[in-house]
Amino acid sequence: MMRNMDDHDHSSLVEALLSGFVNKKDNVDAQYEPTLIANHDGRTMEYAIKDELQRSQDFDMSVAFVSQGALQVLKQYFLDFADNNDHQAGRIITSTFNYFNSPKAFRELLKLQRETGIQVQVWQPERSSRNDDDATAAYPYHPKGYVFHHAQGDEPLYSTYVGSSNLTINALNSNREWNLKVATTDTSGLAEQLSEEIESQISESKPLTDAWLKLYEEDFKKYAPQRPNRKPIEKTSQSQTIQPNAMQVEALMNLAQLRKQGESRAIIVSATGTGKTYLSAFDVRQVKPNRMLYIAQQEQILKKAEESFQKVLGCPKSELGLFSGGSKESDRKYVFATVQTMSRPETLAQFDADEFDYILVDEVHHAAAESYKRVIDHFQPNFMLGMTATPERTDGANIFELFGNNVAYEIRLQKALEEDMLCPFHYYGVHEYIQDAPDEKIAGKDVKVESMTDQERNELSRWLEELADPNRVRYIIDKIQIYSEAGTPVQGLVFCSRREEAKRLSDLFNQQMNQQAERPYRTKAITGENSQMERDTAVAQLENGELDYIFTVDLFNEGVDIPHVNQIVMLRQTKSSIIFTQQLGRGLRKASGKDCVVVIDFIGNYANNYLIPIALYGHTGDRDVARKNLQRETIGVSSISFDKIARERVLASLDTADLSNMKLLSQQYQQMRYELGRIPMLMDFARRDASLVFTMASKNDDYLSFVRSREKSLSRGKNATISYLEQLESTSDAQNGVLKMLTATQLRGLHPHELLVLAALCDVDWRHIDPDCSDDALTVFHNIASRHAITVDGLRTLLMMFFPDADRSGLQCRSAFATLDYSYFIAANAKRFGQTPLVRPCDDGSYRLTAEFSSMLGQATFRTFFTDTIEAGLFNAMALTKTARKHRIQQNHGFLYGEKYTVFDVMRLCGWAAEQVPQNVGGYRLDADTGSLPIFIKYEASQYGDRFLNPSEIEWFSKNNRSLTSNEFRWPLNGTEDTPEWQNRHFVPVFIRRKAEEQEKSYYFVGSAVALDDVRESVNRSEDGSESKVIVSTLKLIKPVDPELYRHLTGKSAL
Repeated sequence: MMRNMDDHDHSSLVEALLSGFVNKKDNVDAQYEPTLIANHDGRTMEYAIKDELQRSQDFDMSVAFVSQGALQVLKQYFLDFADNNDHQAGRIITSTFNYFNSPKAFRELLKLQRETGIQVQVWQPERSSRNDDDATAAYPYHPKGYVFHHAQGDEPLYSTYVGSSNLTINALNSNREWNLKVATTDTSGLAEQLSEEIESQISESKPLTDAWLKLYEEDFKKYAPQRPNRKPIEKTSQSQTIQPNAMQVEALMNLAQLRKQGESRAIIVSATGTGKTYLSAFDVRQVKPNRMLYIAQQEQILKKAEESFQKVLGCPKSELGLFSGGSKESDRKYVFATVQTMSRPETLAQFDADEFDYILVDEVHHAAAESYKRVIDHFQPNFMLGMTATPERTDGANIFELFGNNVAYEIRLQKALEEDMLCPFHYYGVHEYIQDAPDEKIAGKDVKVESMTDQERNELSRWLEELADPNRVRYIIDKIQIYSEAGTPVQGLVFCSRREEAKRLSDLFNQQMNQQAERPYRTKAITGENSQMERDTAVAQLENGELDYIFTVDLFNEGVDIPHVNQIVMLRQTKSSIIFTQQLGRGLRKASGKDCVVVIDFIGNYANNYLIPIALYGHTGDRDVARKNLQRETIGVSSISFDKIARERVLASLDTADLSNMKLLSQQYQQMRYELGRIPMLMDFARRDASLVFTMASKNDDYLSFVRSREKSLSRGKNATISYLEQLESTSDAQNGVLKMLTATQLRGLHPHELLVLAALCDVDWRHIDPDCSDDALTVFHNIASRHAITVDGLRTLLMMFFPDADRSGLQCRSAFATLDYSYFIAANAKRFGQTPLVRPCDDGSYRLTAEFSSMLGQATFRTFFTDTIEAGLFNAMALTKTARKHRIQQNHGFLYGEKYTVFDVMRLCGWAAEQVPQNVGGYRLDADTGSLPIFIKYEASQYGDRFLNPSEIEWFSKNNRSLTSNEFRWPLNGTEDTPEWQNRHFVPVFIRRKAEEQEKSYYFVGSAVALDDVRESVNRSEDGSESKVIVSTLKLIKPVDPELYRHLTGKSAL
């Protein structure tokens, strides 16, 4: 229910306008504040439009240019906007100016108009005549304006964006633009002018219709200027000699360097579609071997590789030969062989060990299989190169060891997309028609019907009936038609959960109309039961446009190349992020005429839905990082959207996911260990996936303990490997305690002060943390480190140089030294942390390492893991700073909005002189010396009724048996009338723990309270009926909690 825009709203708007145009203030309401959006530092027009569409009741967009890609990025938000407003709101006005808008863009707009009720107009004022030689000269239209209407009862509020961004994918996201956002009431002069101009444009416009579009398509063919098309990655040069791209050049240099160092084996990890085959051909071209062998699983891959090699090498076809099945061209200079043929003992016997100078192994993650190992073990080439997009294996096998642990180059999916090496994708997570997930065994494609009980077979039969229910088929087709790219014939792969489902759905699809093509669907089901010839025929038909879809289970996860696939439909639950990435990768190869790939993922009530954001974004160790990634929603120019139900299902799955499960962490550790051929350090993980660092180290209280436990485990079992345990010296309780202290208090990088002190006093190599560090910063660091002592001023200097946004107050610096000399800790924690202070105060006011701790550093194992923990902590601190700057989050007394903190973290960051037992803190505690009163709210999970009244205000209950004369209330109530003065003397940070996370120890920081309003005495009734006196008040936050975090904390919309 909407509330009227009362005096409070008016004053907030006036304060925000004064801050934006007259004198800046920090605590004004962000939704009213004038803002420049330049697609820089985390502020993009894409994010702004998505945010407005979620909250507005109407909008007008007046833009000269519109691209199909931008409409696809915003599609889910337009659909949700229409659902929220009864499909009766929203207008888009655009033009035909310079024929920038393609017929496809208009077709997408026409489709959007039909699906959402959003009115689309084309600005074409009536003219007396038209010059066909310059058909658009009469219609010069160039505005870029967006007006959103937020109804506050009887007084609507306008949010207006005027600037340089058209409704195109680059203008919304990546181009440097200038767009000014201003808020007004509808009684303002600006609102009146905007309304008049929009109505004028509408009156001079024509509605977008099929008939109008047909005429425009004819004009477009005649008059539109030629624009360059996206080209496939491999066609980088029109000359006869194909040249490597930037990624391939770097990889080729690395390979040449490895050979120069005497290495004879290496591995390339490169996302599907980034040009691995061409890379290998370029390397063969630079090595010039006498003979080469290329091994792969599929004959189809070999044939395509053969074509690529001939283009790169420029050799006659007679020098290349296929060695597979019926083709036995094994005497050629360049031999392309299937592993099935080459691995036979009688075949290997025909070849000498040194027959080939250079051997290439494609899809090398299969190399641990017996057939691959036989081939690899038989030959002794001068050089062997393995290639894969997904080196991870769940069976514990070590493929890196086969290639000398030499990773010559690595580019994963996220990086490849950001570097524009792959075709952009638009991912839509859509809720599945079937409500309930089936039994795991029934859903598993790997379970054969013959091995099931009668009851399981009946359950499977019922489930297959549900999967092939005509209503579900109609639902799937409806969603596919909504999310498909308008004007582009579909060439798609549909991944199903079982063969029976693939066959039934293909049959049912073929009975339904493909509305865009105006004919029935043409599909085939291809599974492991089909012959190679049938598979090849279906792939060729899909590539040639004779089929709309191939339905399959996992046959096309890898080992097949279908560049023109422009749609991936996922009708199975995500059980593995590796398989998800493989299936997504089927559509990401660039091809001529292909602008993007549409991915439609039907998401059911599956416990492992949390794997979806992990697969898309690559962070595997932190639920909160995965949740925040769902907000990010773009990777390069690719986009990720979920409908409301699908998003809730993914978030619910994240709530129950245990990302610190030892089995998962062991797999991550083992994979990195295999890749490096040594014990991986925290910094190795930080550079690959920083979300794992704290999760992994804290699992056993410190990373050294975790490593010892994993090395012990790896030396046992089916895939037992050589343990590195003997490389680790035993460490004392005091040394282990120090590592525990660093893990608990420093590793997350929440407070860089202590880390900087230790880095300077322990001679840490800063270049290892930040290779791009400036020479000036390094000079300052080395000057302070060379003294082997550090003062408060020295610490401030380091903070200014490396963390300029950090709180450099004396309180914060002294707190850091108190932590490191252990005077801060309660007795139990001091004992747990080894009871050995790391620093001691000197007479001159500086701090030095204690003799006991200096002695500890003399032991290699301890020093290695100590230094690694310091470096990883500083790496995390720099990452936090970078993220805060990107999202324009200012530190508040050392705290960052939206981050999570334990009670122990909060006491330390508030600068308290001494740590307290958490039970003594309870829901809040006043520390008069530091002027801080942190408040901890267990939302809907405590005996008190603390709750949000709205995103800016919280109704807060005191502890039992308190009155207005209690000490903790006399303090905050002193001077509440003068808010700025009150803030200078009172720091009241508010931390909230979600009910779904009540087993966790950390709380979200939602900002500080700047006033206590409506303070009154009341009574709290406990479950047993007893009553206690309490104080109830309204905490007014410095800024409203953003809508996404508000929903996350409360389960309710902020609107």
